[in-house]
Amino acid sequence: MKKSILLSICLLASSIAFAQNYIPMAQENAHWIMFAIGENGTAHHVISLKGDSTINGLVYKKMQWRKIHSNVTSAQAFQPPFYYDASAKLMGALRDDTLAQQVFYIPFSPLHTENDTCDLFDEWLIYDFSISVGDTIGGCLNYYPTFPFLVDSIATQLHWGKDRRVVYSDSGARLIEGVGTGLGPLWNIYAFPHPAKPTFLYDYCVGEEGYCGLELVNSARQQLANLNLRLSPNPVADILTIEWPDGLQDDLRLAIFDFSGKKLLQQSLANSGKPFSLNIGHLANGLYLLIVCNEKDIVAYRFAKQ
Repeated sequence: MKKSILLSICLLASSIAFAQNYIPMAQENAHWIMFAIGENGTAHHVISLKGDSTINGLVYKKMQWRKIHSNVTSAQAFQPPFYYDASAKLMGALRDDTLAQQVFYIPFSPLHTENDTCDLFDEWLIYDFSISVGDTIGGCLNYYPTFPFLVDSIATQLHWGKDRRVVYSDSGARLIEGVGTGLGPLWNIYAFPHPAKPTFLYDYCVGEEGYCGLELVNSARQQLANLNLRLSPNPVADILTIEWPDGLQDDLRLAIFDFSGKKLLQQSLANSGKPFSLNIGHLANGLYLLIVCNEKDIVAYRFAKQ
């Protein structure tokens, strides 16, 4: 009798200790900073967890989507600070079952890809980190329910400052405890970046926005972020003409970088409201980034030299 009691206590203690080692996904101020190229150009955004909501007696974190103002098309040039919108889109609600080491999600809007099976307004299992080698990976983010994938291996690896459990499937998928996948928190488990329209998790951070390299767009930054400067011609042979929109008052600084990140040209100029001509005939043929900044913000435009 005494032995069975001790055994029960030991099992309970070990399960609690094991659960305490689990890194939850539903953490306040968790931020997924997403690099994204869409059908109509850049679609960079940040997914954040802010505030609690009680649904059917269970506590969830509210998941929100905000636009990041950047025209950068190269991951190398996609650097903080990231200026994001104040207005947010409520995507859904996220919670962990810490003892079971599972993550559940209620989608309020459709997920990123057409093949997800997570119907709106129902709770769905999206990640299960209690599984073992040989188990089938389940959850509504597995969009091949009739062709199950198996856990090939499980490792503990350092990701975003913590040792996290990483589950590998026989298909090559990688699930990271507390984070999701390399494509963000809600992409299908077996999706891969599209070469022409890449979307992937650039950074993951838990903390206040400033700590995570995020900064709220104010009216001055909004003006610069939405400049839509006109570059012509593009592609260009020798003289690149830059036209300013009406109403922009700031003096600006220009710089040109190649896609390895090397600065090739830098110039300050007063905003006269007139088109500005830049001689780039000395540059080799190829793709370049034109960086435009004032005292508060920075944006980038791509052009081709031929």
